[in-house]
Order: sequence, then structure tokens, then C-alpha cells
Amino acid sequence: MRYLALPFPLLACALASLLFSPLAEAAQELSIERLAQALAARGPSHAEYQQTRYLDMLDAPLESRGHLSYRPPDHLVQEQIAPTRQTLTLDGDELILQADGRTRRLNLAESPELAAVATSLRAVLNGQIERLGADYEMTFRSFGEQEWGLELVPRSDPLAAHLDRITVRGRLVDDVALVDRLTIERDNGNANVMRISHPTDTP
Repeated sequence: MRYLALPFPLLACALASLLFSPLAEAAQELSIERLAQALAARGPSHAEYQQTRYLDMLDAPLESRGHLSYRPPDHLVQEQIAPTRQTLTLDGDELILQADGRTRRLNLAESPELAAVATSLRAVLNGQIERLGADYEMTFRSFGEQEWGLELVPRSDPLAAHLDRITVRGRLVDDVALVDRLTIERDNGNANVMRISHPTDTP
């Protein structure tokens, strides 16, 4: 049985675009406000990912890998290349899933909950993090001089019914913020873990 990517894992694609956000201050001086400035200054970004999905209905996790890309202000692509090929695209107010030779389209107006997720996603990508305060409890942490983390916990019941929390871990390399790991935890105990690799990593 094949499991297609669901809308919530697309958040991983969104947050992974933090990969190329320039930060000129040391990690201990970072704040959500400073991160927002760095995100707003960031242009198009690309990365590779390896993803592990833990589902309570399965004895073993699902592994996949592929490419992520973002083009401001609202075009996101998560292209899975293994074990099967499929593409999930958020373009404006339309979500497009291409898999097995078929294309499925969903207008965000048809799904208020998904629209709320997309709105939050765009706020992160465009550096408008203050908009997330209405929907998420946000916690920003620094770990030593180079590593940092961001945690988002839903405030509202509709969103919390699907999502428990999003945790992002990253580091600074030559004044650039890199995302190394992103975890999406669902309310039912299922989880999606994405590990990011980028052009600055040594082979």
C-alpha cells in the first residue's frame, strides 16, 4: 500500500526554507524578532531531505527522500523521489498533489483548517512570525553559541485536533541559519521527522 504525503508534512517543506536565512548575530543574541528579520530578507531556497514517518497503524516507520524548494512569496514544492515519486505543491491558495500519473487539486477555501495552516506557513516563510502568535505558543531557544531551536504549539482546538507541536533545530554556519532537523508531532502520537541536507554540508 502506498501512503501519499498529507498536507501537514508540507509544514516541513515550509520551515525547511529557513535553510538560507542570513543571521549576523551570535546564537545567544537571537530572538524571534531577529529570526523574522532574517526570514524576510531570504530569497528562493532549495534543499534535499530524508523523511521518517511514524504511524501507529504500521509496525515499521515509512522512509522517503526528495527535494524541497520555496519561491517567495507563496510557492512551495515538496518533491519526493523515493520510494515512489510524487510532488506536493502549494501555489497561492491551491494545493496540488501529483502521484501515480494523477493530479489532485484542493482550493484552501474548501478547508478552513488547511487554510489556517497555509496562512501560518506563509507567515514563517515571509518573516511575519508575529502573525503566528494568534494560533501558536512560540518558544525560541539557543543551545550554546551556534545551535538554536523553535517550537510551535497550537493554541486553538481545531488546529490542536490534528497537530501537537512542531520543533525545528538548526545551527549557524558563516552567519547563515541552517535547519538540520524538523519534527512534526500529531495529537494521536504519530510523528514526522525530516532531516535536511544543504549545499554547504561537506559530502
